[in-house]
Parts: sequence; C-alpha cells; structure tokens
Amino acid sequence: MKLNMYENYNLLERRVLDTLTKTDLEKIQKALQQIKTPTICTGVGGSNVVSNFASKVISKKNNCIAENCEPRSIIYRNLNGYDNVLACSYSGENLGVETSFNNNLNKYLLSTQQKEDVNNITYESNFAKEDSFISLAATLMPMSILLAYYTDNDIALIREILSTKKEYLTKISKIYEILSGYDTSTASIFLESTLTESGIAIPIVHDKYGYCHGRSTTSKNNDSSAIIFNKNTELDQKLIFEISPHYKEVVQIDSRYHDQIIDDFFFTYQSMLLAKSIATNTNKDLSRVEYSPLVKKLYYFEGGM
Repeated sequence: MKLNMYENYNLLERRVLDTLTKTDLEKIQKALQQIKTPTICTGVGGSNVVSNFASKVISKKNNCIAENCEPRSIIYRNLNGYDNVLACSYSGENLGVETSFNNNLNKYLLSTQQKEDVNNITYESNFAKEDSFISLAATLMPMSILLAYYTDNDIALIREILSTKKEYLTKISKIYEILSGYDTSTASIFLESTLTESGIAIPIVHDKYGYCHGRSTTSKNNDSSAIIFNKNTELDQKLIFEISPHYKEVVQIDSRYHDQIIDDFFFTYQSMLLAKSIATNTNKDLSRVEYSPLVKKLYYFEGGM
C-alpha cells in the first residue's frame, strides 16, 4: 500500500542515512573530483533541486564554473566554453537526461541507475523505496551524497542537520512570497516546486534586494504570507522588521551554519518540514496529491523540445 505523507517524512532520515551507509562514498568522491572545468548541471522537478545544489558544490569544492539549468534550456544555450554536463535524475531514464546528453560535452550522471557511455556517479537506494508524488527522499538522498563529498564525508554533520526537526505552525494562506537569493536558492527551488506541484498554495520567489525595488506591491493587493531565509544580515533584519505588519504571517527560517553550502542544505531540509506544516494545515497529503489530468498527458512526453 502506498505510504502517506507522514509515513514518508518519518522514513526520510532513515532513507538518507541508509544511502550514505551503503554507497561507496570514496568512489563518488573520485568521480566528482574529475569535474574541474566549466560544467552545466541539469535536472527537472525534484532533481532540479539536486542539480542546483550540485552546481554549488562543484563550483565551491572543485573551484570551477558550474551553473544549473533545466534540461530543455541546454538545447538553446551556447555551450561554447563548457566542458561537462552533469545530469541529476533518480531513475536516470527520462527525456531530460537524454536531452542533457545530446551534445559533445563530457557526460556525468548522478543517479541510482547506470547508463552506458557516460561517467556514472551512482548512489545506493535500497531502503523502503519512496513512492510519493512530491519527492522527499529522492531529493534529499543525492543532496546528502553531494554534501558528503563537500565535507570530506562528514556524516556526523549530516546526522546533526537531520536531527534538527522544527514544527512550523503556519496560518493558512493561498499565496506564499519567498524571499531568497543565490545563497538559499536550493531551498527556494524546493519550496516553489513543491507548493506548485501539490497545488496547496501559489509561491512567488523574490530576490531579497530585488524585493526592495517595488515587489512589495504584491502583498498590498493580496492576502499572502511571507517566507524568509534569515541569515541575520542587515538587509534580512530590515526586511523582517518592515514586512511583518503587511503579511498574514512571516515564516522565518534561521541560518544555523556559517558555510553557505551547508546552510543551503540545512535550509532545504527545513523547507521540507515547512512544506509538511503547510500541507497539514490545508488537509493535503504531499505523497498522494490530487493532481491535474494534464499530468498524465504531459509527464511522459518524448518529442522534440
């Protein structure tokens, strides 16, 4: 029987730690260390969260240019100057992966499955396979593999982050305005994707400084809540002080780590907990979403893009 949202959340930490235990992390480390020149990271849906995080890890750890984009966009980008493409996909089998590899770049695949004629960076996933409309473990497991690479396999740190479980008591809002930026982009991509795909709310993502230039008008004309990733900068404190009277609620997720990469992983995990709170308050199940009939008509599209 398909697990509900609460059961999948209860298994999330065990699934992630099981993957870290069973995966050959040293082999993963050697594979990722090969990527030393400009790289495009791709993924769709929950895997775009992973590919965004991968671009940050590769850029910082390997000291090279790395950018994230959706698979379709790679068709239209000028690939001159890039040497590698890293596709992120739990199954390794979809049109997005094929599209990402339809070029002359060096090809890497971060997945649970292997593919011929590419550099496979494979992680194990054997514990109680997740069957959920919204990807939780399928997103956090490969992110944890990437974070392990970044921290030289500091599994204790990942355990610490996963043990930080906070209950976000949110009021019911139809619109959530998310104040973010490059430093917290993985977390905001997860929230935007999850709220949109589940249909439980309408997300709007603002760059924090860009918000200062007129984007606050949305809250004047709509009854919405705000979510801010608080890194305790002067801008963050100014925003929190000024916006609080103008929203139904301001949900504040506070930074815990001084390292930007580790913090973005932490923020993403907290965003998963926040999404659970929002779903609970709206009597929705993120694992059993009543999705649009368009999903079945579009999900398996295999034509030209």
